Amino acid sequence: MARISDKAVVERGARLADDVVVGAFAYVGADVRVDRGCVIDSNATVLGRTTVGARTHIFPLAVVGAAPPGADDEGECTLGEANAIRELVTVYAGTDAPTRLGIDNLMMIGSTVGAGATLGDHGIFANCTQIREGAVIEDYVRSSAFPVVAPHVRVGAYTFINGYARVDRDVPPFAIVEGVPVRVRGVNAENLRRCGFDDRDVRALKNAFRELYGGAASDPERRVVDRLQEQRDLNPHVRRLLDALAAGRSSGDAHV
Repeated sequence: MARISDKAVVERGARLADDVVVGAFAYVGADVRVDRGCVIDSNATVLGRTTVGARTHIFPLAVVGAAPPGADDEGECTLGEANAIRELVTVYAGTDAPTRLGIDNLMMIGSTVGAGATLGDHGIFANCTQIREGAVIEDYVRSSAFPVVAPHVRVGAYTFINGYARVDRDVPPFAIVEGVPVRVRGVNAENLRRCGFDDRDVRALKNAFRELYGGAASDPERRVVDRLQEQRDLNPHVRRLLDALAAGRSSGDAHV
């Protein structure tokens, strides 16, 4: 049976797995579903149509499933397994589309996930990272403190967002980005190595980024994109980078 503090409020209708722990002064709404191994710490709030995946830890003063400002509907929010939602984080529920977090994400203190945003797997987001409504964050993304990802922007996999950056347009995978306006500084080489990329892959990406962005540019050289796409023996990760750039161009979205 779930271990619920006598000082917590768990509304009738909430479904908690037998080993869930709910701390003092926490609140769990009627439409919340919490899977096995989860901890909802003291003073945390989980509400709306929210599903919390197994082994997720929601820390004190975090709010998950809050309705976005001005919304009439409570909205929907889905957290995958093994997420850590640290103190003072707010995850807004989506009304037009669910807010989704994948597995094994760390949201550090004071961060925000906007309504309808989608986060992939294995992300690490430092203090006060602001991910606005409808943004899409792919797998293995990292951030430093205080960046803002604008509404409906896509951040490619394995990217690192430097502190205080404002990401106001799509970011390609594998990049380090920084600044206001945001620009590509280079390849997120250290993270790639930690994620199992070998030296040959990292070198290939560095060479491609050097040609595309010239060290620190806002936009890739389109003639370089076209030339690289014609190569038959292209590294598969470089091919993925080019496909992401081409997808942004064909849809009318600007890439960093």
